[in-house]
Amino acid sequence: MYQSVKLLLSILVFLSVSQNLYSQNMRTISFYDIVYEKPIYGVMVFENSQFLSVSNQEGKCSINKDVKEIYCKYPGYNDTLISITGNENCDIFLEANYNLIKEVEVDAKYDAKKHLIRLLKESQQTAYKIDTVLYYSFVEVNTLTDTNQVEILSGILRVENKGYSKKTNLTFLSGINNYYNSINEELYPQLRTSKIFPTLFFNILYPARIKKLKNKYEIENPIQIGKDSLCFPVYSKNKDVSTDFNVINFVNKKISSREFAVQIQNNDRLNKSYSRTDYLISPISIPKYINSSRSFLLDNGETVTNSIELNLIEDPGIKEELSVFIFNSSCQKLVEIAKIKFPDIVIPSKKAL
Repeated sequence: MYQSVKLLLSILVFLSVSQNLYSQNMRTISFYDIVYEKPIYGVMVFENSQFLSVSNQEGKCSINKDVKEIYCKYPGYNDTLISITGNENCDIFLEANYNLIKEVEVDAKYDAKKHLIRLLKESQQTAYKIDTVLYYSFVEVNTLTDTNQVEILSGILRVENKGYSKKTNLTFLSGINNYYNSINEELYPQLRTSKIFPTLFFNILYPARIKKLKNKYEIENPIQIGKDSLCFPVYSKNKDVSTDFNVINFVNKKISSREFAVQIQNNDRLNKSYSRTDYLISPISIPKYINSSRSFLLDNGETVTNSIELNLIEDPGIKEELSVFIFNSSCQKLVEIAKIKFPDIVIPSKKAL
């Protein structure tokens, strides 16, 4: 009995010390409207293009004290780059730059959801009959943060755009520039990471997704930013999904970007996701840059972070394409398939890109 009490006290002391050390290394940033001095919920905070945190309903978020400069953004407010000196908590006041949309009346009769759905459909009308092939350079990194095990896959993707009315986009691994993997084989089957590839392209623009949009999301009245740009905040109705930030931007009735940060409670596990997609808007909305990251827990309690970055390219410079179809396949599985199809393939392996 004495040993059990002693063990419990040791654990409590350890947790208390760990919490104190964590708190000492973090600072609180608070965001307020410069005019009304009210907290701003959903401000996204970045350091050197890396997503750090998002403000809560009190306008507060925590970041590491080592961070010296942050980039803050929220629809309807000026993007702000600010240097943080010292180690104390700080308040940041953002200046609004938006107007309510003028081309429609925001009253009891206005339905923001119908407006968004109509714009999504109209933004893709010209794509219904267009077949095209797109190439993306990509880097995907999976990291087990507790043990510093890492997997890196980089190369070229081929996306066959079959139009948005009846057919889906087909995504293929076209070429491999690098593959490095130090993750324990026993843990690897739990990752299932590269299924993110097809979902990046099979997104909210498709009719199936638009149908879900009608039933599963709340749409706020849009904000007008500039003469021809509209911003729609979108929130999930699912009580297990915390929508920290989710906006869809349109320019001249074509989708120009989408950015979101959500937390999903899956049983006793909390999964966090962040994604930004920038689109070419002429002649149709085509993703030109995608930056996505997420974190989740394995069965043994280890934290996994998955990040992927894609850039649209004109010429892949590939003499012989791998043409490995991507569908719910992990990085490791994709490389294995490539080796089977091309036994003589040489795949560079290095941790640092």
